[in-house]
Amino acid sequence: MAEKIIIIDGPLGAYGYSKQFVRNELTGNSKNAVTAKISSLGGSVDDALSIYDQFIEHGNVTAELSAFVASAATLISLGAKTVRMNENSFYLIHKAMNWVDEWGAMNEDEIEILIAKLEATKQDLAKVTLQLAKMYVKKTGKTLDEITSLMKQQTWLNAEEAKTWGFVDEVFVPSVAVNYFENHQMVAMITSNGFPQLPRNPNPSKPEIQNINEDSFFEKILNRIVNHQREVKIKNTVIMVKQFSHLNNVLSVEALESTNEGVFLNEGQLQSVDERLELNQQLVVERDGAISERDTATATLGTAQSEIATAQATIAKAYDPFNAIDPTVASAATPEAKAEAVRTLLAARPATAPIGNLGTKDEIVTDPEVDWVAINNLEHNKLVDANS
Repeated sequence: MAEKIIIIDGPLGAYGYSKQFVRNELTGNSKNAVTAKISSLGGSVDDALSIYDQFIEHGNVTAELSAFVASAATLISLGAKTVRMNENSFYLIHKAMNWVDEWGAMNEDEIEILIAKLEATKQDLAKVTLQLAKMYVKKTGKTLDEITSLMKQQTWLNAEEAKTWGFVDEVFVPSVAVNYFENHQMVAMITSNGFPQLPRNPNPSKPEIQNINEDSFFEKILNRIVNHQREVKIKNTVIMVKQFSHLNNVLSVEALESTNEGVFLNEGQLQSVDERLELNQQLVVERDGAISERDTATATLGTAQSEIATAQATIAKAYDPFNAIDPTVASAATPEAKAEAVRTLLAARPATAPIGNLGTKDEIVTDPEVDWVAINNLEHNKLVDANS
């Protein structure tokens, strides 16, 4: 069977080229090579993601990009096995967008409700942007920061630039050279839909492809519209005067940008901040635990020191009776030295006769310092001896 060709040259979605349309086109062609000719400014992300999955599932789809391919239309090409791009074409990716339609007079309560609603929408868009960025990263091999930065810039890439970035596998030369800038209706549609200013020369390497006449009435109007949009963007986007170096370091950025509405952080950046806060909280818990352990150890040490001082006082008091025996005992520094001093004193003084009654068989040890004769001749002692 011949190669199946699917042409997608309009908006993606229910009223254009839907996921059901592509499914019907692929039905019965699971074994055939398919070429999807894509020339679209995008549309429904829901349909684009479904078409992406269908191309992946088929496994043998070649995406052939021509004219201006932007937004959700770039997503479906990521599911193709091979991506080819017309050398005169342009490629653009950007952050996820949602239609905001709020109008009319509001009081402060209604404005508060609107702010909460828009904040929720903003968070949802940040999640979608992160997922789309991961898809581009998978295709190109670039870093997440590089892709999100390109999405934020909303810059038209020519075919060679798209190939350099890795969105395109090969650039082909069409059989008929086409200058898409000559299609004023297409250029006006691109500008009116909020896409960035178009490059002035679709293919600088081929000067024979002429640009739009700069002096034409249409070009003057187009330039005025584009310049106004640029002025509004410059007016609303400024580099914050006060920078927060620690926050910039966490986010790996040189400076934070802000608008009149405030500072925008994507989901990846919020994740970085949340992880750093979690780490800091863990460090605080560990620090508080260490301080508690230190305080407990200090209190325990104080109690032990108090107990030691009490024991030392008790021991010192127990030595008092021994220290009173003699100055040599009192001056001895250790218990062993005190005991030795007592032994020395006892050895220097011989034993004396016991005090009390002596029997006739008791040996009388005469102490030269005691006058036993005089003592025994005392009347009461004589009486005791006579009755013994």
